[in-house]
Amino acid sequence: MENTKRVQRRDLGSIRVGERDVIGLMWCGEQGAMRLDLLAQLFSTIDNTFVSVDAARKTISRWVEKGWAIRRTILQGEPPYVWLTPTGLRQVGLNYVAGDPSLATLQHNCDVSFIRLQILTQDRTSKWRSEREIRSVVPARKRDQSSPHLPDGEVILADGRIIAIERERVAKTIERTKHIQLGLLSRRYDYDAGVDQIERASQPRYSMVVYYASPEAFMVATKASEGLPADLKLRLKVLPWQR
Repeated sequence: MENTKRVQRRDLGSIRVGERDVIGLMWCGEQGAMRLDLLAQLFSTIDNTFVSVDAARKTISRWVEKGWAIRRTILQGEPPYVWLTPTGLRQVGLNYVAGDPSLATLQHNCDVSFIRLQILTQDRTSKWRSEREIRSVVPARKRDQSSPHLPDGEVILADGRIIAIERERVAKTIERTKHIQLGLLSRRYDYDAGVDQIERASQPRYSMVVYYASPEAFMVATKASEGLPADLKLRLKVLPWQR
């Protein structure tokens, strides 16, 4: 008689981690939190095929079951947000402090994630460095020492050029905006550079600083740029952008 007994798979009950999981977890950790619909768009880019929000929800549910992520509806009328637990951060080798995302910056972070996704879609050879990653290397501030303004992200192109990304959702004052523009355009070294690296740095760190500005912020950022030295102004691009 034929033996019909099934051999149980060794991985039964475990999660098979694929490229979608690794990259998705990395993005959630680097951006602080990701909205579910943006994760669906990210998965579509990774898989080179359309991934629905429902399909993305199934992937996230596996993360939640494993204790890697938290999924919660925070803003009324918006899809749920996803962020990593300490276990999830360890899974992808990130040393950030885990915690619930700040309500005050949630929509701003969502905008930056959307911009990152747009850039990835346009140029898959580029790499992204998040504000969270940049902030993690900034040395502790000494007494009476001001902290540098950090961009919302850096795009590192294949040829080594670096572009600073600013999402200006709410307009600052013209003077404050001009100060930030000057700081980014005149920066010559990384945020954790040692004294020797600072002394050797002769070229601007950023080949371009790009503002994605709301209509109100666009007017302020444009007005602020009018007072910049001509050579710096050439490396500044202010784009009207509303998601």
